[in-house]
Amino acid sequence: METIQRDYAPKGVSFYYIYKALAHPELNGYVTPFTLDERLMHVKEAERTLGSKIAWICDTMENDLKHAFGDAPNSEFIIGPDATILERRAWSNPSRLRRDLEELVGAVERETRIGDLDMKTAPPPDKVASGIVPRAVLPGQMVPLKVEPVFNSSKAPFYVKLRVEATNRVLRDGAGKLYFGFHLDPIYRVHWNNLTDPLIFQVESKTGATITPAEGRGPKVNEAADSDPREFILDVNGAESGRAEMNVTVRYFACDNANTFCIPVTQRYTVRIEQDHDGGRARRGDSRRLGPFAGNGGGDFRRRLMQFDDDGDGKIDRDEAPEQFLQRFGQIDSNDDGFIDQSELNSAQPPPRFPGAGLAGGRMRMFEQMDANGDGKLTRDEASGPMAARFESMDSNRDGAVDRTEMESSMQRGRRGPGRR
Repeated sequence: METIQRDYAPKGVSFYYIYKALAHPELNGYVTPFTLDERLMHVKEAERTLGSKIAWICDTMENDLKHAFGDAPNSEFIIGPDATILERRAWSNPSRLRRDLEELVGAVERETRIGDLDMKTAPPPDKVASGIVPRAVLPGQMVPLKVEPVFNSSKAPFYVKLRVEATNRVLRDGAGKLYFGFHLDPIYRVHWNNLTDPLIFQVESKTGATITPAEGRGPKVNEAADSDPREFILDVNGAESGRAEMNVTVRYFACDNANTFCIPVTQRYTVRIEQDHDGGRARRGDSRRLGPFAGNGGGDFRRRLMQFDDDGDGKIDRDEAPEQFLQRFGQIDSNDDGFIDQSELNSAQPPPRFPGAGLAGGRMRMFEQMDANGDGKLTRDEASGPMAARFESMDSNRDGAVDRTEMESSMQRGRRGPGRR
């Protein structure tokens, strides 16, 4: 998501959001859309859940705007009335944006804060039970592959979306592991009906590669319905990168949450052994942990951080960096281009401890548990117990949310305050 400004007058600025390819499929359950209509449905969902009145621009299915604007996941542009780019950032920075606009169009008499807007936010779509079917254990670092749905005359929506990932060895040597994940699309408000036949799929190589197993069947689930993805780990051999293709056929029952229909569906995909640079990184829990840095040398710190270079370009952007490391990202990104390259990493001093390790572990775990949408902030609705009681004092910038920095500052004040036991 981006904020973009255009056609500013001496006393006015217009703002726009740009919908691009999902940076984190599975976040809040949303999955990568297959059609422009589905992208527009996501825009409506964003309007509903964010409560913002800022207008949206929806990128094409070919991601033309994303590519033209440099492929950064959360970039920010200020564009003048003559279409000149006046300022650009690879990562949105609200405070710097305000300063830029003050220089361009003048300061305002009274700054508007998020808390002043009274935005009517809403939760993600309701869904049936989840956390019932165990997630697949990934064999290592994986990258998304290109998946194309094969539309047929029935025009039935792809209620279930296929995501395919591969280990780097597959792209390099043509042999390795594949991840197949069949994810329910929450915009259609559907679930798995476990009282009928489970999902089944078949894979057929178009270029002579060997895939094992070539077919799979979803698990037997005791619950009558659930929304967990159906995931499989496959072996592939002889799959030349950029050339190998496979056909995937999947059969399942599509049942809506309102119990108005439950129909058998057969759908097909073409999968290419080629990295999808617009595929994002799924938020399913990353097994690559940086862990505490105490006792680790700088080389180990740098080596471990570079594990997160998912696209192999030799740089770490904010989208790739582990969440725990984001507090130090700006310090290491010396040229403020939104990326940490090898030279910046070599100049960086490893922290004595993992960022955030000085925080009270129990409180931070509580923070993460309450952060229902995983955006790294607590709203008033998400906070409960002691967090709710202290919300106003922790929300130092009065924007209606408590982020990790405010949380840390609050705990530091508490440790310095009188009566500390």
